[in-house]
Amino acid sequence: MRKLDDTFIYECINKKAEEVFSENPIGKKLEDCLEEFHYMTIVNNYKRAFLEKKSIFYQDHFSISNLTHVNETTAIPIFDGENQYILAVTKKVARSKEMQASTYILESYKKGINEAALVAMTNENGIIEMVNQVFENTCQFKQNEIVGKTFRLINSNFHDENFFRQMWSTVKHGSIWRGEIRNRTKSGSFYWVDANVIPIMNEHGEIEKYLTIQFDITEKKRIIDELRNIERTFTLITEYSNDLIAITDEEGYLLYSSPSHETILQYDKEELLGTYYLSLISEDRVEAGHLLPSIDENSIYRTELLMKKKNGNTIWADTSITEVKRNRDEEDEKWFVVVSREITEKRELEDKLKFMAYHDSLTELPNRRSFHRDLPIAIDSLNGDNNIALIYIDGDDFKSVNDQFGHDVGDQFLIRFAEKLQHCVNGQFNCYRLGGDEFVIIVDKVDDYKDGSSEKILKLIYAIQDTLKIGWMIGDHLFTPTSSIGISIYPHDGKSVDELLDKADQALYAAKKLGKNNFLYTNAVQN
Repeated sequence: MRKLDDTFIYECINKKAEEVFSENPIGKKLEDCLEEFHYMTIVNNYKRAFLEKKSIFYQDHFSISNLTHVNETTAIPIFDGENQYILAVTKKVARSKEMQASTYILESYKKGINEAALVAMTNENGIIEMVNQVFENTCQFKQNEIVGKTFRLINSNFHDENFFRQMWSTVKHGSIWRGEIRNRTKSGSFYWVDANVIPIMNEHGEIEKYLTIQFDITEKKRIIDELRNIERTFTLITEYSNDLIAITDEEGYLLYSSPSHETILQYDKEELLGTYYLSLISEDRVEAGHLLPSIDENSIYRTELLMKKKNGNTIWADTSITEVKRNRDEEDEKWFVVVSREITEKRELEDKLKFMAYHDSLTELPNRRSFHRDLPIAIDSLNGDNNIALIYIDGDDFKSVNDQFGHDVGDQFLIRFAEKLQHCVNGQFNCYRLGGDEFVIIVDKVDDYKDGSSEKILKLIYAIQDTLKIGWMIGDHLFTPTSSIGISIYPHDGKSVDELLDKADQALYAAKKLGKNNFLYTNAVQN
């Protein structure tokens, strides 16, 4: 009988037992086949057998099919992994003299679980007296090769002597021993069994025999070993990797995070487990919240993400996301494996190189390359009647600063000049250094250009002139420079970058001829 919660299910009965029941009880619960009083008597004794982990002998009487029976029963508990069984051997009191107890127990047991387990019976000294067919098939020895021998015949030498001493000490004290044993077949291969060694006692309480019930767990052990190897490999990969490795469910909630989350992002595992993993992404990206569900099956999505540390700082991570599907209990599950590698220094270097490529090394203003990239973008973004103005600025006699004070002062002078220009545009427009003492400002959305002039542009030019008039100190010297300015208007003076820059340069050249601190529009030169 198989134990199920607080009751028992009939698994197998022998022919003799079939005579007792009016209908086959296999698969039915104990309480469904017996009267309540009789059922409670049996259940209590079965539970006592499990509690004491040894065979229990008891008498009971009951009525089935209007016949009264007085029986003696030996209940033997059997432990098989998570399953528990009772081998119940019952004999009528009136026929007890006609039976030999040990033979009856053995035959009843063989009929009950012969196909499920390896069964062996030994005498009190451990000499094998009988094995069943499953035992023979598994160890590859025939019964006549085994009977009369001890279990040393199949000993694999995997376990030490202390292992078997403890086993014999347990069973000789009348207790059931249970453990996993590795044995050797006749051909030399190994197999594992989950073994139960049950002392069989006579009416005087003396041990007469030992019943050994073994369940072949070789495949189970192999699977467990494989899983342990996989787990060990996974541990080596994840526990000792600097990569951030995470596994989420289909919705993006964290199932696993590698220790690198603690060392790099400074989060404890307990803080992250069960949280929404994408909440670690710092970027304000619309698609971030839908990142995981949008990944195609059997594809790897790769991107660079800005991730938040616990202290609020951020790091850049090169991230690969892979969808993994598995079937569990006949239902498909979808997980995502997220592997991120920190590339903060790489990004900083790339940003620095990009900045150097598009900015002037001295003043840190955008350079000529930036100008040729940005002006077409500004033109493409125009709509309606708006115009774009190029304000081309050239310092008046800046060369004399180098000649009089040296290049170090000359460099500081250009840096301060660039700062004053940026102060005048106040972040509204882009200011570029084209080289030497030549600067240009792109003024977009000039909506008041009329009759060759614009109040918006004039206001900016006057601000530049007034700021330069105030000047600045370098060391003990006050500098109050002036500049000449040429202005071209898109689309009136040209539609290409080169054409607009050329027209502004012509206006600048004409303004210089008028003297220092002057400005001219292109249309004034052309007219």
